[in-house]
Amino acid sequence: MKKFAIEIKWGIRYAFLWILWLYAEKKFGYYNTKINDHALYSMLFMVVMLIVYFAAIKEKKVDFFENQMSWKQGVVTGIFLTVVIVLLTPICQIIFHKAIAPEFFPNMIKHAVSNGNSAEVAQNYFNLWSYILQSIFGTLSLGVVLSAIVALFLQTKKEK
Repeated sequence: MKKFAIEIKWGIRYAFLWILWLYAEKKFGYYNTKINDHALYSMLFMVVMLIVYFAAIKEKKVDFFENQMSWKQGVVTGIFLTVVIVLLTPICQIIFHKAIAPEFFPNMIKHAVSNGNSAEVAQNYFNLWSYILQSIFGTLSLGVVLSAIVALFLQTKKEK
């Protein structure tokens, strides 16, 4: 387990940052008065995600691989980080939707219906199970891509 301590540590940090971001979205009104801008503002969290992946893979390179990390080692590090984050995703979603912003789904459903979607479609999309699945699959896909990109920049370059 010590082999993956860095990924676990950064996965937990990511979860806390994500909950903090969601709380900030609520406080800034993105679940009611600024609901039209919610999707755009939420996508900005990808910058935070990139920073977390960069910091985690960089720490793994320095502290574990002693500054000699291949692209493959960086990708595997990022993928394991992704797995940790995915395992924490349902917990974060439950905390958010049950404790921080229980008004999120009703407000999003009302907003979707006012923009021409049927109530049934909106209810099928805006619910806890749907958001847990979206978070899991979105994190898996984006996490693998970010891992590959970050590892490309952090790999140890071979001397010619």
